[in-house]
Amino acid sequence: MRQEPYRGHQLLIDAVLRRSRPGDRVFEGGVSSGYLAAALADAGRIVDGAEIDAAAAESARQVCDTVIVGDLQQLDADALTRDYDVLLFGDTLEHLPDPAALLTRLRPRLKSGGVVVVSVPNIANWAMRLSLLLGRFRYTDRGILDRTHLRFFTRRTVVELLEGSGYRVIELRASVPVPGVTARWVCWLAHRTGNLWPALFAYTFVVSDASTGLTSPTRGPGLARVARTT
Repeated sequence: MRQEPYRGHQLLIDAVLRRSRPGDRVFEGGVSSGYLAAALADAGRIVDGAEIDAAAAESARQVCDTVIVGDLQQLDADALTRDYDVLLFGDTLEHLPDPAALLTRLRPRLKSGGVVVVSVPNIANWAMRLSLLLGRFRYTDRGILDRTHLRFFTRRTVVELLEGSGYRVIELRASVPVPGVTARWVCWLAHRTGNLWPALFAYTFVVSDASTGLTSPTRGPGLARVARTT
């Protein structure tokens, strides 16, 4: 797990911890080997997960209460035997053909007052815009153009995805990493500056949402309800 301050992983963990208490239950879709789950478990949260890779799922079982092995897109909400205080999808939704269907299907498993925390890469990052201006769009082994990504998101479309699935967006933060830099003050400065214009400077968006108060999915961007925090 990347541990540089203000990186996407750290922002995800911070978002979950700020919106839950020790003893609360977290469901992590795409738990991988359990690197995020381990940090949450160390902070007293009880984590269940789902993972398509059987070997990674076996590693995650060391820190998770339960792990379901299988395709997250096909996950049946009835396979979850409990409700959760947090639904977590860290760098996962972009790998699914229909993330809205999954978010909608799992919504009844979120407790009243619970939150959804997600992170997705920003296809409208300044570097991607420059590449397109120069006529370049080439898949890579990792990063925003990871060849396993099936969906691409901007600030507006990730909000539309969540609100269209029945959630109310209450916070959006940009991860603005500086390659090769770990000095905390530099990372802090990049984070503060980048969050002045997250649509352009975000490498990934970390979004926290609440389902409380919605009775059915809504349509439209709803950007006025996003708290742009730094």
